[in-house]
Amino acid sequence: MGLAFGVARRLAGAVARAVSAPPLAEPVVVGGMPEGVPPAALRREPRLPAPTGWPFGEDFPRTCGTGRFAGGALFWTDFIYDDHGAFSHFVSLPTGGLAPPFGTYVYPDGPAARNGADIFRAAIGLTETDTWWRIDWNTLLDPSVPIALFAFDTGRDGAAAAKWPAGVGIRSAGIDTALLVSGAGAWLIDLATDARTPVEHMVDMESRSFMARIPRSVLESTGSWTVRLAAGLANAAGDGFADVPEDHGRGKGQPNVYNVAFRTHEQETAPLSLWSDLAQAAALTDGDVSQFALAVPWERLAAREITAERIVLGPSIRWYVSSVDLGQGITKTNILSTKPQFLGRVQPYAVCLPTTYAPGQKLPLTLLLHSLALGHEQFVAIDPKLVHQICDARGSVVVTPLARGPACWYFDEGELDVWEVWARVAEQLGADPNRTVIAGYSMGGYAAYKLGLAYPEVFAQAVVLAGPPTCGIRLTPDLGIPGNLDPRSHCGAEGETWPVLVNARWLPFVIAHGVFDGLVPFLSVVEQVAELDRLGYRYTFATYAGEDHIVFALQDKFSYPISQMRTDERQADPGHISFAWYPQLVRADLGIGPHRAWWLSDLAAASDVAEKRGGIAEVDALSYARPDPTRKTRRRGTFLPHWDPTPGYVAEQSWETGQPSDPQPYLTLTLAGVKGLTLDVARAGIGSFPASTIAVATDTDARISLAALPPGMTVHLDGTPTGATVEVPAGRHRITLGNRTDEP
Repeated sequence: MGLAFGVARRLAGAVARAVSAPPLAEPVVVGGMPEGVPPAALRREPRLPAPTGWPFGEDFPRTCGTGRFAGGALFWTDFIYDDHGAFSHFVSLPTGGLAPPFGTYVYPDGPAARNGADIFRAAIGLTETDTWWRIDWNTLLDPSVPIALFAFDTGRDGAAAAKWPAGVGIRSAGIDTALLVSGAGAWLIDLATDARTPVEHMVDMESRSFMARIPRSVLESTGSWTVRLAAGLANAAGDGFADVPEDHGRGKGQPNVYNVAFRTHEQETAPLSLWSDLAQAAALTDGDVSQFALAVPWERLAAREITAERIVLGPSIRWYVSSVDLGQGITKTNILSTKPQFLGRVQPYAVCLPTTYAPGQKLPLTLLLHSLALGHEQFVAIDPKLVHQICDARGSVVVTPLARGPACWYFDEGELDVWEVWARVAEQLGADPNRTVIAGYSMGGYAAYKLGLAYPEVFAQAVVLAGPPTCGIRLTPDLGIPGNLDPRSHCGAEGETWPVLVNARWLPFVIAHGVFDGLVPFLSVVEQVAELDRLGYRYTFATYAGEDHIVFALQDKFSYPISQMRTDERQADPGHISFAWYPQLVRADLGIGPHRAWWLSDLAAASDVAEKRGGIAEVDALSYARPDPTRKTRRRGTFLPHWDPTPGYVAEQSWETGQPSDPQPYLTLTLAGVKGLTLDVARAGIGSFPASTIAVATDTDARISLAALPPGMTVHLDGTPTGATVEVPAGRHRITLGNRTDEP
């Protein structure tokens, strides 16, 4: 027996030496994105509908608080979900969670949908006969809800006014004319006489646009105008602004304005501003909005000048169009619900471009995911030093999606938002698809576990800052308190990351946590690290004896974990793939969910596992034809004596790698709850041998499709000829590959 085994081993070695080792793999990129991203990340961005009759293009900037000229029009993009009015007294938190805006206005129940006067974009155009004025609303369920007022300083001779008409309640020096636009009509208002002249107006519900056209014979466009724009709720007649009641957050004497446009990016970059509305709230509280103005030089519009879209270095807010339309407005929910809260087809996200950025570069990307009860501006507003360290010090593009709300826990539409934001950043700004780090704080740290482990091929590293290893609070690996008490939610059934930690074989983790964390128990994180240690995987675990959960974030001192962020590439095709997944998290309708890992694709779970809440499917594939480098684990511990934030201790497990062994024509495939997969024999290395064996152990019937088979190669299952698609019964079996010329 031993002699036979030795002879077989020598023969296998001879075959291996006769076949060159597979070439060193490089990470695979598909459509500018790393292989392994779900289909949603590869979809084209939908186009927003253009309003019927608009005689210009759709050249709006993607950066909020910026404008540009194009084809006879001046296009402006406002901030999104910033419609909160002046500051007075909070009656509720309009955006939910713990991320209050500075403005305190809320909407009445009904078609305003908690977002009814939110200016998304504005445009001003010039033709030979008319000037055109357009407002795009973020939410427009009923055209009778919003109203907008343009105020003009045309520079004409005569006395100018300061007070805005139509019951707005604000002022700005030097204005002489206004244009009131509602769902009921549009009127040109002479501020010296208060005379109104009706002008043509249009409402396009599909594009959510109001438009007005002013004949140049009525008001000639010459020189350069200063234009301002404010929005609120229309009165019953649609010819003026409705009063905002005091029980909706308005103080006595304050304006009836929810949103003011033409606030620049620079004006809304104040610390602690979580919805880009601090400057707006301050101006509305004072009543003077003079500082928010747009210069309209008509000669540049007449010349049909085109200016490039402005690229803002450092932090900014951008927008994209989602592939799903969940409705309009903002739903009323709470932080114990993982359902999407921000429904609109247009979603904002925060981005930081390092000062070294230039178009065409492929810089590393960091997905920095927000905490529970906060949003996309969390880190820019609360932890600007952290953003600077990741963005400028590392030379990385940094992105924080809104993820559809403050408590999504990055499930379903919340996860979709991450992929769609990444795709738009890669497409519009550029990023290296092979150097992406996924990171986050608290709930965002959980997402670094969740998404990093579900898509380990996609990321180069995962960084968890005070993140729970489960959706909620883990008491033991088998017992916890879910962050969503709804038994139908994924949080309780598929929210635990412990069963999928095996996926971290090629994804190193950096974890930082405070011992006195009262929201994410320290021991639950220690258990997570201990399991990584047991598996022999790489990790860096920084513990801070004096830190809790909230103060840890507010101090903005994360120098050590950020110093451990890598900029090297993600793992290319390995020889050993361990991959477990929750089939219930696969959402074909959204285009999300685990579906492949390197040279294994089309992963499908058995029906009994797929239908079971919390069910896990798992595959372990080891290719001796693509041997991984040998490695030894090394552990070390280091004290952090500095006060950044407080002294701590680092435990680390790393790999010391050596040369791989000679390739062998052999691959093992162990399946649990898997009904099908595709194995790329070329990328796995076995396709380069004249004969090879795949040993399969499966607990259920499975269909194994062999991709990239060399021409003339035969396939046998347990000695019986079959094709490239092999139906494997439950049990242990052997699939053999061979050249046709080698058959007897």
